Amino acid sequence: MKATGVVRRIDELGRIVIPKEIRRTLRIKEGTPLEIYSGDSGELYLKKYSPIVELGELSAEVCESIFATTNNNVLVTNMETVISASGTKKNNYINIMIDSHIERLINARKTQIVSMADENTRVFTEAENIKLYVISPIIANGDVYGSIIIFNEANNLGETEIRVASAFAEYLGRQIS
Repeated sequence: MKATGVVRRIDELGRIVIPKEIRRTLRIKEGTPLEIYSGDSGELYLKKYSPIVELGELSAEVCESIFATTNNNVLVTNMETVISASGTKKNNYINIMIDSHIERLINARKTQIVSMADENTRVFTEAENIKLYVISPIIANGDVYGSIIIFNEANNLGETEIRVASAFAEYLGRQIS
């Protein structure tokens, strides 16, 4: 934990303001859910809450099931990072930050095939990039929590992958509800 040197007072409604620079650095936007923890010595900790992370084991099983059935690489993301992965080089993707382009696609709330030949953006801020992929948002109670991304090295994706991604994204969304 690192000290920021910033001190804030709690207002009459029990609120504190998190400085803009800290929010920007940590990618905390309006509406971002935060979980509050208390320490043994009176500390308070704020942590971004992601229900997808809570489904870690289940999302890993979903990835493995899709890979076993379709032989395609699969990623499950929250709104910031890859949570689970299966397929070739799966360890290269775990905890990799997604690009803002992926975040926009997730927020578009539709399952689609995306060709990077049509896009001038990256899928990830690090690691090798994917040229063609299916993305399906994970939605629960009207809120978007992440996505399922399916891709392969042969770049041959179609309706089957769209249906699989959509069905499993819907399944994970029901688990959050």
